[in-house]
Amino acid sequence: MNDEIIRELWEIKDGIAREFGYDVDALAEHFKSQKRPGNREIVDLSVKKEKLAKAASSSTS
Repeated sequence: MNDEIIRELWEIKDGIAREFGYDVDALAEHFKSQKRPGNREIVDLSVKKEKLAKAASSSTS
């Protein structure tokens, strides 16, 4: 890889993976336990997609 930015990102990714023993579940639990900065709201777009899909299927029926 000749791209310095990509190389640095891969090094960071590998370091994080190594820190959690390459265990995806442990990594996910770590991020879930982290406090979110500020009062940011999490938006779940899957609900909107479901509503759009239902509307589309009912309009074609």
